[in-house]
Amino acid sequence: IKTKVKRMIAKSNNINYVGPKALFDPNYIPPRLLYRKKEEKSLFSILSDSLSDKFYLNILYQGITGIGKNSIVNKVINDLFSQNKDYMKLNKICIDCKEKNLEELIFSLLAELNNLSNLNFDFASILNSKISHLWNIFKLACQKSDHLFLVFNNMEYLQPEIINKFLLLGKDANITLISTVSKSIRPATMDIFSEFDFKKKLNFFSYKELYSIINQRALLSFSQEVDKELIYYITDLICEQYVPVPGKGIEILRDLYPLLKRKTRISHYELLDICQNDFDTFQISDEFSMLNYISEEDILTVIFLDNLSNYFMNFRNYYISFKKLHELYDISCEALEYKKNINEFQKLIKDLVNIGIIKPSKRIKTKLDTYKHYNAINSEFYFILINPKQLQVIIDTIFNQ
Repeated sequence: IKTKVKRMIAKSNNINYVGPKALFDPNYIPPRLLYRKKEEKSLFSILSDSLSDKFYLNILYQGITGIGKNSIVNKVINDLFSQNKDYMKLNKICIDCKEKNLEELIFSLLAELNNLSNLNFDFASILNSKISHLWNIFKLACQKSDHLFLVFNNMEYLQPEIINKFLLLGKDANITLISTVSKSIRPATMDIFSEFDFKKKLNFFSYKELYSIINQRALLSFSQEVDKELIYYITDLICEQYVPVPGKGIEILRDLYPLLKRKTRISHYELLDICQNDFDTFQISDEFSMLNYISEEDILTVIFLDNLSNYFMNFRNYYISFKKLHELYDISCEALEYKKNINEFQKLIKDLVNIGIIKPSKRIKTKLDTYKHYNAINSEFYFILINPKQLQVIIDTIFNQ
């Protein structure tokens, strides 16, 4: 890991550049879905066979928000559309089911169908219609749209009886229903979800895979290359503070976008703050808690933390090596004329990891190409979880007491 000061965006001829659309358009699909080829091929094959046989399916994709369900579904449907454009017309409607009752859902669907097929609905005349009448209108409208794909996102928000209505409709009206679920399925809904013809639960990404996906999105979003150390840092933060899904990385890149697009020198501390503030909780939630904790530590720990904050402030790094941590410990002991003790050093590192000042990075892979769950003292690199400026203020406060 380089320790020299550098710009967060280096000059680069980026042939992958798409622009801010790659970050801010919720329907944007990257040209290649990394590490989802198997899932992509499987869904394409199922839908292609379904169209050929005129046997319409109810399909369910499960996985936490940000894991890439919508990207797979939309990419496969788009690929089907481009492949079939010469001999059949395909139509797609995407609806977010969050906070929608059946009436709101039907009106959303009718509005989309009206745009697709120019049905010229007089919505004012049906505003006060009974649900049964709205449902019949919707079924008739579906018959006027051939090869209709309904994509229901966050279907877990619907009541079981509503889900069942759409599952039955799909078979009767020649509709392919693709639903995504982001949260745990309620027990009352379990039986309904067993009625889907095909179900797929997406697995989490490994550290290496997550890094590659976030790096791909950065290349697509910024005309100049984003510092790889920053991408590693974002990946480590996600794996440590959240779950390994790309959606969180894209969210952080969105927040970083105004800063990374600056033509002037970028503040390293602003980058750290933005990255860290994208997570709900850190183990030490405020300066007062940390001040109390460090105040109770011995003088060696305080001196070590002073050296640690100075290291990160001087070199503007996200990471520090285990070897460098040991050097800082030795320097701290020498300043106090203390005897060096390997057990004391290891305990110090464990304590700093436990309270959330530093954390072991998962970026170094083993010979088996897997990422170890490091304990506190067997990582090659550690990343900082607190802005070093904030840490330095706390240390200065303790020294001045």
